[in-house]
Amino acid sequence: MARPPLAMGTHGSISIKRRTTSDGVARGSFVARCRFRDYDGVTRWLERSGSTKAAASRSIQDEIRSRTGSPSAPLRPSDTFERAAETWLRKLDAQVADGTRAVTTADTYRQRLRSVVLPAMGQWRLYECTVPNVDAFFSGLAAKHSPESRKTIRTVVSLVLRVAVQHEALQDNPIRHLDPIERGPRRPRALTTEERRRFLAWMAGTSSDPIEARAQAAARRRDLPDLITFMIGTGVRVGEAFAVRERDLDLEGIPVESSDGLMSVPIVAITGNVVRHRGKGLHRHDGKTTTSLRIVPLPNFVVTMLRARPAKGPDVPVFPAASAKSGFNWKDPNNINRYIREAREAAGMDWPVVSHTFRKTAATIWHDSGVLTDRQKADLTGHAKISTLTDIYVARGELHPAGAAVMDAAWMDS
Repeated sequence: MARPPLAMGTHGSISIKRRTTSDGVARGSFVARCRFRDYDGVTRWLERSGSTKAAASRSIQDEIRSRTGSPSAPLRPSDTFERAAETWLRKLDAQVADGTRAVTTADTYRQRLRSVVLPAMGQWRLYECTVPNVDAFFSGLAAKHSPESRKTIRTVVSLVLRVAVQHEALQDNPIRHLDPIERGPRRPRALTTEERRRFLAWMAGTSSDPIEARAQAAARRRDLPDLITFMIGTGVRVGEAFAVRERDLDLEGIPVESSDGLMSVPIVAITGNVVRHRGKGLHRHDGKTTTSLRIVPLPNFVVTMLRARPAKGPDVPVFPAASAKSGFNWKDPNNINRYIREAREAAGMDWPVVSHTFRKTAATIWHDSGVLTDRQKADLTGHAKISTLTDIYVARGELHPAGAAVMDAAWMDS
């Protein structure tokens, strides 16, 4: 009866013998040999030498590991979660390269994998990734991670284990059988009229207290007053605000048909988003989603603010990071929340205002006006789903001039 073939990626027994000369005289070194069935289905002899038996054994074991760890090698139940993650990361990089996965999403997934998942699960064998074990892992995250963070971690684990299922190293993905991660009801928080006015007035002022005066000067140097005014008036994301170039503005207005005839509506074209890519620095891409590309009408108070800013050129960002050596560059969205936190703490605001607060403020103003439909509000904020606006913010690509009128009315409201 013929000997059954080795399974692909496995080796036969290893023999170690002292090397001999052609006349049979033993020499000092040792040779380790074994059969190995490669992933092309061909069984080959592997041979490695060493000065001692142990050295020869280590050498051939290293060669076996290098072959079983090749990118084409399928996963097996005895492989570690970390090896499955390496296979998934190669797929993730390919998805980024062909444009089906955003770079920022991939960076987030990679960060969660390396900082949270692999330290806890990296050395688990795939057959140990059972429902009870994985459930216990997620139960231990509740004390340190928010529901949103745990959902991202769950997505990462699920995608890694999906690869294991595709390789038939697992029969089923245990993530499918876990309880959903629920977030308690949370009312969106936006700036009130008084908070908005007080914060902007504080940044524009000069306190007699030297420490507070330095904080006010820092806020102005960082362009916070104009940036916050722009974000409240347009409802854009902070990365979108940083991606606006002077060529994206039309402050004279475009003609729009209204009940009173043609009217000129100043606009900003939201055509990109500035993000920081891990290992590559700042980058302006074409928007978070297809619905992010939109035209937003500018209220008069934003037009007045923009006209007061010096023109630097059509391709220069409206809110640049100025550098004496490199000219004008994109501002870094990763820094802005720290700047806002320092300013609002110095201004005596006792709740965590962040850059997204201004976007929520704009969405709330549009929502509370009762003038705009949910679809119009979602168009203005660039949300694909109306439910996202109503559920999270109170957020497609049409121009709604009424949005600017609502903003001006709210700005002047006492």
